[in-house]
Amino acid sequence: MPDRRISWRVVLAVGAAYSVFAALVSYWFTRGTGLSLWSLQPDASAHPLYIISMNVLLWTSWAAFAPLIFELARRFRFDRQHWRHALILHLPASLVITAAHILVVATARYLLQDAWGVSTSWGPTVREAFFRTLDYELPVYWALLGLQHARDYYREVRAREVAAAHLETRLVEAQLQALQRQLHPHFLFNTLHAISALLHRDPERADLMIERLSDLLRITLDKVGVQEVTLAEELEYLRAYLDIEQVQFGDRLQVVYEIDAYTLDALVPNLVLQPLAENAIRHGLEPRVGRGRLTVRASRESETLRLQVIDNGRGMTPAAVSAANQGVGLSNTRSRLERLYGDRARLEFAQSDEGGVAVTIHLPFTERETDEDPSDRRRRSTVGADAVARAAV
Repeated sequence: MPDRRISWRVVLAVGAAYSVFAALVSYWFTRGTGLSLWSLQPDASAHPLYIISMNVLLWTSWAAFAPLIFELARRFRFDRQHWRHALILHLPASLVITAAHILVVATARYLLQDAWGVSTSWGPTVREAFFRTLDYELPVYWALLGLQHARDYYREVRAREVAAAHLETRLVEAQLQALQRQLHPHFLFNTLHAISALLHRDPERADLMIERLSDLLRITLDKVGVQEVTLAEELEYLRAYLDIEQVQFGDRLQVVYEIDAYTLDALVPNLVLQPLAENAIRHGLEPRVGRGRLTVRASRESETLRLQVIDNGRGMTPAAVSAANQGVGLSNTRSRLERLYGDRARLEFAQSDEGGVAVTIHLPFTERETDEDPSDRRRRSTVGADAVARAAV
């Protein structure tokens, strides 16, 4: 990870640049017209080299203290949780570090004055420096502190932007992977092969499969790029898929819908139920001898939407159930849930009462915003639930 501290070289360069400006101002004030503006005589003893040396030393010497200030700024930050602790630390630290800087500069001033033949003593020079420069030296500590905070906050904002961009990319990739899993080639080939076999033997069933396959493709393409749909829309897609499976399985597959009418307007991840149904059919019902039953349930529990796909197939061993709950199996669906809802959603596997497997998805219950009257929505939901119930075979 890159070092988040600002280099002392930056402070040195800025201090050197400011020293030139400060030296020019000091020279103008002491040797030129600055003092005359206040009806004072210019100070002819102020040598240009002395003025430059003192200003360079005054401002560039902060580079020696900058690494310590930056480290304190990183360790004790003024954020919502820790600003009190930071204030308790930085108040005395600013006084101590500023005092140390003044002591260094005053000592250098004493040595320079002695080199220029100015008679003075170290003690009075240091005391004078404290009283004369503390007011404008102390803000330098807080300026460096603010500079490090600004850098940290900027990097954090940039990191969040990059993370958000990566998250959006992963969501799109996950959706594309879901589409590939749901319409993988062998499913299309098997469907087309079944249609071909039925064309002359049972034209009506072949027409039904073509119609439902067309619906399946249309719904899939219409929803590309959409992350959430209503449960009613999701069930429409699921019914198109299961209708095709029922034509192929015939009497061996029974589908039952148990949908709470008030859940039809709830938002769910796009194309989330079909992988569960396909998994139940391929691994639970297809190997079963005799008629299999697939049950799709949706209910609301307080602020949670509960979706279930249950089969009465050959089931899973306790070890397999435990492994599935740890993330093995339907990993694409689990990944989509995690990225869309975080820890507010979960996917669970369990043995069903019918001997097969029950897969349950828990989602936060949210509805698409609409201007529709609540009574109209309840009436439409009831009609939708009746339609779903009539679709059960």
